[in-house]
Amino acid sequence: MVARTPKKNELSFTVIAGELKGRRIISPDLGVTRPPLTRLRRSIFDFLNPYVELARYLDLFSGTGSYLFEAVSRGASQAVGIEAEPRLADAINRQAHEFAIARRLDCRCQDVFEAIPRMHEIGERFDVIMMAPPQYKGLVSDTLSTMRQHEITTAESLIIAQHDTSETDQIDWAGYHIQQQRRYGNTTFTVMLTCPTG
Repeated sequence: MVARTPKKNELSFTVIAGELKGRRIISPDLGVTRPPLTRLRRSIFDFLNPYVELARYLDLFSGTGSYLFEAVSRGASQAVGIEAEPRLADAINRQAHEFAIARRLDCRCQDVFEAIPRMHEIGERFDVIMMAPPQYKGLVSDTLSTMRQHEITTAESLIIAQHDTSETDQIDWAGYHIQQQRRYGNTTFTVMLTCPTG
């Protein structure tokens, strides 16, 4: 398959490793989201590699889908994205079909705070949960709070929150055990486990 050249109103990125390595992903440039720098994706997914293989992976605030495609490429058994912007979700799903991975990658066009309770109700649970919401809006705290009320994790789930480094002390981490915080300049990835209850 010959990769299409992105247009002026589009963004593109390349999958770093795994079965889709080198594939170009194209996303509409809506001026509100951009794929994370390659070095950030490489660093966090090199760390996540042993956890992602054969995992059920959830990507909240999927944006361009860069983390979704990387997770599937590195062996996730199922990758579910949640993205409220229909043009972004459509682009992700269209390319999943083009790459013949649609049975393993599905981006749902939903609001995160409506999707989490819905997934809880139908019993969906995920081994790895990534969230990379828009910054400076308190959305990491809000998402963690929603997940506390509507469980979508297993006893051994790994949760990763991407946020601006300046926001670290403002986030409510209650109910989660911080395993480590990986700082890359202005971006921090906080890696968590759910705290046991009872």
